[in-house]
Amino acid sequence: MKPLRKSFDATGLFPFALNYRDTKTPQFELPDHVHDWHELVYVHSGRGTFFIQHTVYEMKAGDLFVIPSNTMHRAMPDGEQPVTSTALFFSPTFIKSPAFDEQWQPDQLFQSGMYLFELAETDREQFEESLRCMKHELDRQPEGFRTAVWLKLLAVLHHTCRSQAINRSRTLRASSGPDWLDTILTYVESEQSKDGGDKLSLSSLAKIANVSAAHFSRVFRQKTGMNVTDYLTTRRIIKAKQLLAATDDKVSWIATVCGFDSMTYFHRSFKKYVGMSPAKYRSSHTLD
Repeated sequence: MKPLRKSFDATGLFPFALNYRDTKTPQFELPDHVHDWHELVYVHSGRGTFFIQHTVYEMKAGDLFVIPSNTMHRAMPDGEQPVTSTALFFSPTFIKSPAFDEQWQPDQLFQSGMYLFELAETDREQFEESLRCMKHELDRQPEGFRTAVWLKLLAVLHHTCRSQAINRSRTLRASSGPDWLDTILTYVESEQSKDGGDKLSLSSLAKIANVSAAHFSRVFRQKTGMNVTDYLTTRRIIKAKQLLAATDDKVSWIATVCGFDSMTYFHRSFKKYVGMSPAKYRSSHTLD
């Protein structure tokens, strides 16, 4: 099953959305998906697992998941103790503001390389109060409510960075998968970051993991929710989107560097996963 591309209204003057205290169940949770907005997920209660980019994390109350734009992810709530969480979605441009302190930028959390923050009790209380305030502003919409939400979001990001200051325990809790899965997912990310593209395959990855291809495929799908081919293709498409938006390199070169063997296959795959051609995507995403 290919990852879902979740879309937001990027044309509005207020590129922000809040899903407040939503209880997640396995049958209604989104499959593997990506989107162009940043996302914060705060867990109020319940248990589950969260697959983000190349790691499977456990979910528990007080966890804050930080998901940068164009990051593949999927929440998998526990069937008996479903997760209740609040999700904030916003465009990366929404938190751009004048930098008064060189040591801190509004998007610092999303540049840290950390996806999981375990909030202390006092930080949890403050974070939950901020979420209630944002919900109140959005529901009642008094004069200046958009500015109030924007300021509250910046305060949340600032306080989280400062309170973590920074707790660099990106893998404090062990992944719920076998040791070789984390190794393989990290290896895939490393290989796909190289300029020469990648020649990854199920057989080559199973050999690195030192397990049979059948066992590799079964465990990989069980823990990430997708097969190896779809995972690799999605990672290649994410890299292609980044290069299309951030460079003026030729599309043919981008296709090669991202591991696609032919332009025909690249165009077909890109349109299938993104919903538009590479050229149209580039034209709609101007350089910052």
